[in-house]
Amino acid sequence: MKIRLLLFIIFLSGGMLRAQENPIAQVPPDNLIQAYLSQAGSYAVLYNGKTPTPYDRRFENHPYFVTDKFTTGTLSYNHVIYKDILMRLDLYMNELAVFFPGKTYLITLEKEKVDYALLNNATIVTAVGANDAKNQYLVLLHDGLYPFVKKYARHVREDIRNNTEGVHRTFEFKEKYEIYINGTPYPVKNKKSILKLFPDRKKELNDFAKQHKLNFRKQTDQSMVDLVKQYEYLQRTGQQQVQPLQ
Repeated sequence: MKIRLLLFIIFLSGGMLRAQENPIAQVPPDNLIQAYLSQAGSYAVLYNGKTPTPYDRRFENHPYFVTDKFTTGTLSYNHVIYKDILMRLDLYMNELAVFFPGKTYLITLEKEKVDYALLNNATIVTAVGANDAKNQYLVLLHDGLYPFVKKYARHVREDIRNNTEGVHRTFEFKEKYEIYINGTPYPVKNKKSILKLFPDRKKELNDFAKQHKLNFRKQTDQSMVDLVKQYEYLQRTGQQQVQPLQ
């Protein structure tokens, strides 16, 4: 890692020496590392980590969140916000990678330092409750009185088709949901399991689901979020009637 960083610094210093109007270009060779840090600013913190291990080509699909392409998003890392960062979330390896400056190679971020990432129209976090271990990336579907998250169980399926093709591998993911109540996560999988957590408003929540025709099979994420938000509304206002969808 140190060798790669020094190579990048040497490359960067060549560009700075050609830019005479840049005051950093006047630094002596002994201060190249400091010059790099001055040039990169706080972004230098992001590019200190390991490089992801490439996958075997015999996988028939990819293990990344939404797309295998790097997507521009916003990242909060160690309580510092970085905008327009190219990122990709590996659900199988449970790693969030960013592009190194110049797109020469990739860096895997330290999960313990990731506060959140806004990526592919989703909010990615490593912790919700105060006691969370920050060891898995989660999709934060709702951040309210009762936070609601989606996580992924993953494994690899192997198929042996014939002697010439060898073993073919497929990534398989199963979505799991959790609602946080007073900082403790409770697993849910459908409307019935949510109603068990909120029995004091079971009738009102059932009425809400019917009136708004929530589809927990085809629109699972949004339907569950709407139901949780409705419970929060009832708790906050003490109302008995159904709240209109926002």
